[in-house]
Amino acid sequence: MLCLFLAATAFGLDIGKPSPTLAIQMKGGAPIQLSQYKGKVVALAFMLTTCPHCQNLSKYMNTIAKEYEAKGAQIVGCAFNDDAPQLLPQFVQQFGGNFPVGYCPRQEVMAYVSWSDLNTKPFYVPHMVFLDRRGIIRGDFAGESEFMARPDVNIRAELDQLLKGGATTSAAATKK
Repeated sequence: MLCLFLAATAFGLDIGKPSPTLAIQMKGGAPIQLSQYKGKVVALAFMLTTCPHCQNLSKYMNTIAKEYEAKGAQIVGCAFNDDAPQLLPQFVQQFGGNFPVGYCPRQEVMAYVSWSDLNTKPFYVPHMVFLDRRGIIRGDFAGESEFMARPDVNIRAELDQLLKGGATTSAAATKK
């Protein structure tokens, strides 16, 4: 069963549009801006530090980050549970330290993914967004999507496709 973050809303990033701005707070350091990764392909995961699915995804991303760093890809994690600032050091130590993992307030994450107050569907995590080298959104995968059934394989496939300069392999299935 997937973890979920209850919110009385619905989401919908615009595939093919520039990524909204997002500043991710780093524990003990300056925030990172997604825009600082222009020129790289970005895999961004929205997670809860207490979610077992997010913890497993972080382990996969830890390995993938090492494999893809030299190829021009950047893996980024963003926790958004209320106690993320306190739990983040232990989360990073236990589940991955090969990529930046920070936190944002829940409302900033919901704004980033265009979560509307009009829908009662829960926001499942982990939730992944892929950006091309120009900072354009090329993939948006909800926690309950088929993509998340095999994240180890699917993240690599998306990164490989974007690094070749193409659209993500599952672009048609990004909206769920």
